[in-house]
Amino acid sequence: MAIRSGLQINAPSAVCARCGTPQRATSNFCGECGTRLGAAPALKPARCASRRATVLFCDVVGYTAMSERLDPEDVFALMEQTFGVILDAVHRQAGTVNQFLGDGAMALFDRPDAAIAAGLEILERLPAVAAEARRLHGVDFGMRIGVHTGTVAVGAIGVDLRVDYTALGATARVAGALLHVARRGEMVVTEVTRRLADAAAVVFEPAGELEGDEDAEAMALYAVVSDAGVAALGWRYESAEAVDVPDALYA
Repeated sequence: MAIRSGLQINAPSAVCARCGTPQRATSNFCGECGTRLGAAPALKPARCASRRATVLFCDVVGYTAMSERLDPEDVFALMEQTFGVILDAVHRQAGTVNQFLGDGAMALFDRPDAAIAAGLEILERLPAVAAEARRLHGVDFGMRIGVHTGTVAVGAIGVDLRVDYTALGATARVAGALLHVARRGEMVVTEVTRRLADAAAVVFEPAGELEGDEDAEAMALYAVVSDAGVAALGWRYESAEAVDVPDALYA
């Protein structure tokens, strides 16, 4: 004869949004921290400060075609190598990578010339990763970079369950918009970045203008060329490949 126990165990059916402790279905409040269950996570007070910084955006050209052709695991491995190149270059110039955005990244620097040096290193080292991708998978990709200097609001933003360190403001938006201008294998900087940079080893080649918002004046743009001999030819690399810039870069 089967024996039925009178003991009933209520399996956890919810998790406290504040402390992450599993809760029973009949509980209205967390038994660990007292938070009302079902309540939305509380916004943390803004912890940010305005500062002058140089913002570098970079993203992979050819990522969409590569991701459609390769298995997700192969794409992940290639992007892991790419992000490793970015991290090394940025940290070598005392910068901070504060966001990875799909196939791109955002980094902050105290000095414009440090951002330019990091960008040149990324463009110099990435072809080795691209060559490996061609050898193993028959795909090709490159990198483009935008750099702008100005005031940004830097700090932590988010809720209890997720907090990110980021930089917001017009300076970050302009740096992201430069990805529409930069071509594959190229870094484009604004006039203010060119003027403030102590980069005697590079040449700044005119690359057009970026239209300002409303009544703001257009910004002069420059492509950074590390080889003076190439810069003397007066041309920029032309790419016929259509590329998409993630909207998240401009949020």
